[in-house]
Amino acid sequence: MKDIVLVTGSTAIDQTGLYEGSFEEYESRYTINAFNASFPLTSMKTSFGGCAPNIAYGLHQLGINAIPLSSAGRNFRDRYLAHLNDIGLNTDFITIDDDVENCASCLMINDLHGNQLIGFYPGPSNPKRYLPSELPVIDQVALAILGPEEPQLTLRQGRDLAALNVPLLVDPGQVTTAFNRQEIRELLTIADYLIVNDYEYSVLKANGDLTDEQILAMVPEVVVTHGDKGVGIFDQALTYHIDAVPDVDIVEVTGCGDAFRAGYAYGIIKGLPLKERAQMGCIMAMTNLGAPETQGYQISVEKLLALQERFYG
Repeated sequence: MKDIVLVTGSTAIDQTGLYEGSFEEYESRYTINAFNASFPLTSMKTSFGGCAPNIAYGLHQLGINAIPLSSAGRNFRDRYLAHLNDIGLNTDFITIDDDVENCASCLMINDLHGNQLIGFYPGPSNPKRYLPSELPVIDQVALAILGPEEPQLTLRQGRDLAALNVPLLVDPGQVTTAFNRQEIRELLTIADYLIVNDYEYSVLKANGDLTDEQILAMVPEVVVTHGDKGVGIFDQALTYHIDAVPDVDIVEVTGCGDAFRAGYAYGIIKGLPLKERAQMGCIMAMTNLGAPETQGYQISVEKLLALQERFYG
C-alpha cells in the first residue's frame, strides 16, 4: 500500500528577529538607499525549521507517514536530531555532511503585520545524499513534495521521481529566483501540483518567460497563496478562490507556508476536492500562525475537521 509522503527540501536552523513596527510605515518615513535599512529588534530567537521537516511535521500530526529527504550540517546533531526523534519523525534519510558546519538557515525579520524580510542559506548539497530511487521505502511513496533547494539538486530529485511515476508537488519557495528559464520550464513539465505565493508565481512567469496559460498547460493544478487575502487554485478547467481564515492572532509567521502545504498535501492524499484541500491548508497555516514555534503547533484530524466546519461550513 502506498501511504508515504516523501518531503525533500532543506533542514534548517532559523534565526528570527521581531521588529515592533510596520515595514510599510518604515519605508514611508525613511529613505531606503540601495536597499540599506536598519531595524531595531526587540527579540531574537533560534528555532528548528526547514521546509522538509516543517511539512513532514504537519503531516505527521494528521496521521500521515511523512519522511524528510534532506541534508544537514554538523550542527544538526547538537539538538535538532533529538528534537525530531522526540516528535517521532523518521530521520533515516537526513544526510549529515561532516564537512559543512551549518544546516540551512533562514535569517528573518518579522514586523507586527505578518510581513517578513528573509535571507536564505540552502545548506549543504551533499553528494552522498540519497536519491529517491535509492530509498528502501520508495515503492510505498504516494506523493513527493519537492521543497525549496538549489535548482540542480531539485531537478535531479524531480527527474528521479518522475521516472518512477511518483506524483510531484513542486514548491520552489525561497529559491525561485535561482532557477533560470530552462530550469523553470523543466520543473513545471514534471510537476503534477505547483504551490507558490504570489511573488514566487510572478518570478516563475518572468524568469521562465511564461504566461498564465502556458503554466496551466504544463501543470495540471496550480495553487497561488496571497497571505491574508486567501488562495487561488487553478486547473485546466476551473478557477477557485478560497478565503483565508479571518482575524487570526499572529504569534509567528515563520513556517505558515509549510503548514499550508502540509494541509494541502493531506487533502491530496485523502482525495478531497480542490476547494477543501485549500481549506485544509488555510486552517493549518492559521494554526501555525498562532504558535510561537514552527514545529510547535498542535493539531489533529478531528480538530482540523472541526475548524473546517467552523470557518468554511
